Amino acid sequence: MMKSVLLLLCFFIVSSDLFGSNNQDDDKSMAGSEIFDSEKIHEIRINFLQCSAWDSLVNHKEIRDSLNISKYLQGNVEVNGKKFYACGVRIKGESSYDYYPGRKKSLKINFGKYIKKQKLNGLKTINLNNAFKDPTFMREKLYLDFMRSEGLPVPRSTYANVYVNGELFGLYVLVEEINKGFVKRNFGNNSGAFFKGEPKASLLYLGDNQLDYERSYKIKSKDRKDYQELMDFIKTLYGCVKLDQESLKHLDEVFDVYECLKIFAITSLFMNTDALNLLNIHNYYLYKNTFNHQFKWIPHDGNYAFCAFSSKFTMHQAENLSVYFMDSSYENSLMKTVFGIKKYREFYTNYIKELMNEKLTIDHLEHEIDGLAIRLRKHVYQDTMKMYSNSEFEKNLTTHLGDELDPGAFIPGLKTFAKKRVQAVKRELNIKEKNRN
Repeated sequence: MMKSVLLLLCFFIVSSDLFGSNNQDDDKSMAGSEIFDSEKIHEIRINFLQCSAWDSLVNHKEIRDSLNISKYLQGNVEVNGKKFYACGVRIKGESSYDYYPGRKKSLKINFGKYIKKQKLNGLKTINLNNAFKDPTFMREKLYLDFMRSEGLPVPRSTYANVYVNGELFGLYVLVEEINKGFVKRNFGNNSGAFFKGEPKASLLYLGDNQLDYERSYKIKSKDRKDYQELMDFIKTLYGCVKLDQESLKHLDEVFDVYECLKIFAITSLFMNTDALNLLNIHNYYLYKNTFNHQFKWIPHDGNYAFCAFSSKFTMHQAENLSVYFMDSSYENSLMKTVFGIKKYREFYTNYIKELMNEKLTIDHLEHEIDGLAIRLRKHVYQDTMKMYSNSEFEKNLTTHLGDELDPGAFIPGLKTFAKKRVQAVKRELNIKEKNRN
């Protein structure tokens, strides 16, 4: 009898592991859980021994931008009182570096750069984002948190007050690094082909010369032969656009199309314009899961969510943008495939309807915004290096800033934009309001 009970118990343990929740955050033993599962605003102190350390950081950033060589400055880092020695620190970002006034630049900390096994709660690297173009400091977190609540493979995020050599640089959005540790945590393996889509990573088929792909896709795995797997995938996409039957049959085997469609749906609903399915052909990773041999789509960089910046749309156009939008200014074989094939388009449409009916409601978004405002307000006010004033923080929770008729010159108010965006999508897809009585 006891043996039978033990066998039954083992079955439940194994089966719960195999068929358990798709939400990666359920496992409290996961690397980073102490950082990302906490509601506290963390305190990170970075101390450099070098004279003119900031000048060195800026110089390293310029070298990276011009020569594509990553250089870190060595410093000691203290996180919530715990000390880490000889960490690598560098400035990161593009627009958030070039156009953010003052010294509050986005930073990357590599805890294991010089001491190989040194990690922060199991994390080798973290990103500190300066909330460029976001007076509320919420856009990226709201966007990423919602996708994670849908079980999608996106980075976790939280907040930290950051000090550099004793000086408060202010409130940062602390975001998980997408690296081999990330893919191991999300997919259970990390030895597959792994690429970062750099600017101009359009997924267009360029022929069979590997060098033509190396310029736009930065390899993150060790074996450069992995480029052939990426090229084969891109060639399959090209075949789908051409309605090649073998490619159409093969696509589901080599790419997790349906998960990608969920990510694109949320990106469109949140109007994160800095993404391939909207305006910019970068800000994604591709990882080939060695369990099922499918490429997985991994998005990152959400500070432009709620249309914080757009070179193309007025406010009215952004609020009412079709969920099937495709930018005509560049070729996009992936979007032509997922919107051009009936089963994919129907899945995408039905998924959006499901979200709008059950989860992505105006009440839900306003509740999340109000909760974050309470959590952040004191720390935003203490941030003297932030890009916007305290009054702009308060105003932008609800009200638009700037000229709504001039693309790129306005920042939508979160609550107002969310309400109008939800209403516009419901009109487009003919989604009826549910009776709440």
